[in-house]
Amino acid sequence: MDVFVQLFEWQNMIILLIGMLIGIIVGALPGLTPTMGVALMIPFTFTLGPTQGLIILGSIFCGSVYGGSIPAILFNVPGAPASVATTFDGYPMTKNGQARKALEISTISSVVGGLFGMLLLFFFAPVFANFSLEFGPAENLWIALFGLTVIAAISDGSVTKNLIGGCIGILLACVGIHTITGTPRFSFGMESFVGGFNIVAVLIGLFAFPQALNILQELKYSKDQANKGYTFQGSSIKSSFKTIFTKPKSLIIGSGLGTFVGMIPGAGGNIASILAYNETKRFSKNKASFGKGDPRGIITSESANNGMIGGALIPLLTLGIPGSPTAAIFLGGLLIHGIWPGRSLFVDHADTANLFMLSMIVAQFALLIIGLLLVKYFVKLSYIPSYIMAPVIVSFSIIGAYTMQNSVFDVYTVVAIGFIMFLLQKAKFSAAPIALGFILGPIAEEGLLQGIQVGQAQGAAWSYFFSGGWNIGLSLLVAITILASIFQAWKQRKPKSERTSIRHVRFLSGPAVIWLGIIFLLAGGFYWMTGLPPQQKWFPICAMGILILLAIIEYGKALIQPDARMSWKWNNRAVYGLIAIVCIVSVALAWIGFYTQVFLLLASVATFTKWKKWIDVSWFRVLSVSVIFTAVMYVVFTVIVKVPLPYAVSLF
Repeated sequence: MDVFVQLFEWQNMIILLIGMLIGIIVGALPGLTPTMGVALMIPFTFTLGPTQGLIILGSIFCGSVYGGSIPAILFNVPGAPASVATTFDGYPMTKNGQARKALEISTISSVVGGLFGMLLLFFFAPVFANFSLEFGPAENLWIALFGLTVIAAISDGSVTKNLIGGCIGILLACVGIHTITGTPRFSFGMESFVGGFNIVAVLIGLFAFPQALNILQELKYSKDQANKGYTFQGSSIKSSFKTIFTKPKSLIIGSGLGTFVGMIPGAGGNIASILAYNETKRFSKNKASFGKGDPRGIITSESANNGMIGGALIPLLTLGIPGSPTAAIFLGGLLIHGIWPGRSLFVDHADTANLFMLSMIVAQFALLIIGLLLVKYFVKLSYIPSYIMAPVIVSFSIIGAYTMQNSVFDVYTVVAIGFIMFLLQKAKFSAAPIALGFILGPIAEEGLLQGIQVGQAQGAAWSYFFSGGWNIGLSLLVAITILASIFQAWKQRKPKSERTSIRHVRFLSGPAVIWLGIIFLLAGGFYWMTGLPPQQKWFPICAMGILILLAIIEYGKALIQPDARMSWKWNNRAVYGLIAIVCIVSVALAWIGFYTQVFLLLASVATFTKWKKWIDVSWFRVLSVSVIFTAVMYVVFTVIVKVPLPYAVSLF
């Protein structure tokens, strides 16, 4: 009771609310992750006591994970890696005029999932911490493989293309220092590749940057710049609560699986939300509605990534093992204040530990109130004109990528991957499988190689992966998922009456020639990989072999479907010229500086669209919006937050 009374002292409540608002803002800005938000706030906790420092860090953690759903729903841009799965049904609901309802569902689901995880943290932390220790390299391998095998189901469209995307993500993750041997791999003699691709830069490149380019592409066809053609419907909080609690299966799967995955060291909310989304879809009777604005997709995704918070804090507070990257930063905040996780935390600092865990429960109710009060203001963000929103998304993408490591290479990564993903979307590829392959690939490879070493030490390298109840159960689950993917691909085949006979096969059709060229390139890459050291080549060779097999399948499809074309709009060459301008300005960060770049992005897009008469605005408005937004960015990131950003350099 003393701890409960202490929590509601006005100083602690103000700090909790301030941290929650900061977290929501950080999560809502594309590229600014929960990890970054907690890391940036740690220096400001030096002047606070241990209890207040932990409260503000914890509330930022909760608020930022929830905040990532706001741009995911409104603009199809995940504000945080954990919000990737929220885009699958959140953005379609916005296009269907249900943006407000989607945001309300997201808020309520986040609170329910967060409460579930925090209550487990409060009452059962030691028990679940011991449970998480049972997961070794073999179990981590099977969980990662299970995640990889659900790639075919997480997105609509061709199963083979989804799997191709997963293999591409795995190969991207193989670039850089090998985690086992400690030597660089696939660096091609370039120092920038030695460190590999940063996960935040890759996710921004896969989701945020292509969405900005898609907005630019549709500028010519969007006559109503005020709301992009969406007609927003009203919603009531009561109806949103009813929607959520009439779908308990989605809520239970999301909260339970999110907390469970959060306890596994290194997993994180991005894996939790995608796996929960897949399992909800798998056990649903109406699978076809997912990806088209089904509220269950938001419910399971948001309850999972918020349930992950409590799960990630369980091994952190009891064992000192962070369950997510943000929890690892949180560990640094504990140590700075002289608090060591483990048994001593609940003995020597019992009041601090109990007050912090209780504050995380109260923070969920604060999130519910703040989130529902601000929903109507969040919806108004969708009324921002497209010619402003596109360069704003690009600007936040650039700053989010650069500030993670203060590396211009991460900006180049965003632009390159973003432009390639923009092209791949025309060929009906999805970004989600690539992201999942990039996230889970290193976990699977590390589990495989470490498991082989442990198995060799025990005298049976491969039997180690099938020993124990968890390994057997998880391996069977992987096998069942693979069979389900094969069955799904078989169901997608065309009816016999619509199949092309061998006489009508066109070996020189455009798609067939492209796929044939890709197969030869992949075969050359496979041959080159065989010269790598054994531990470095095993996993990428497997991924490349599967990729070649899938490319052959797509080549066969192209032979019997010669009329398949990518969704180009070549009659709109002016838009592709504008996209080229945006990409060139984006990669010029090191030469023109960040704030000059922001101004040029806004001014060039607005000027171009006005010149082509796609919009009817005054030159004064174009100039004033460009100047004001650039000034706001300067005040926020340089004056207040003091983030180091590149300025213009002399060319002489």
